[in-house]
Amino acid sequence: MSISSRDQYLLQLRPELSSAQVLDETTAIESFQNTALRPILKLQNDTLTRLFLFDLKNKKQNFNQFSNLEKQKSISTYFKSNSPLKQQLLGAVIGLFTKEEFEFYQKDSSKINKRIFSMLKQRFEDQLI
Repeated sequence: MSISSRDQYLLQLRPELSSAQVLDETTAIESFQNTALRPILKLQNDTLTRLFLFDLKNKKQNFNQFSNLEKQKSISTYFKSNSPLKQQLLGAVIGLFTKEEFEFYQKDSSKINKRIFSMLKQRFEDQLI
């Protein structure tokens, strides 16, 4: 099967991550995480972070004035209860899937979504606290 020019372009945009290895014993979802999710999250990092902070600002929360503990609680709370923000973040990731990646995603979207949100939560904690 030939790869579309759109898919080629998407793959060229992604940064290469030397730490995201795929070994023989790597499961299909772990492989997907390392070859698709991690590069997309790195590529979209600034946009995803800005979406999160923009949502906080719209809710009149001054994240910069929070203590580190309050920041951590705020990030956790948002990932538990803010469905509209989660859907925006998810769209910013899924929108950069190739056709083949989207087909894989559809087969196990629930597990993959959990991985995406877990990785995003960790990124936000690492960068914003």
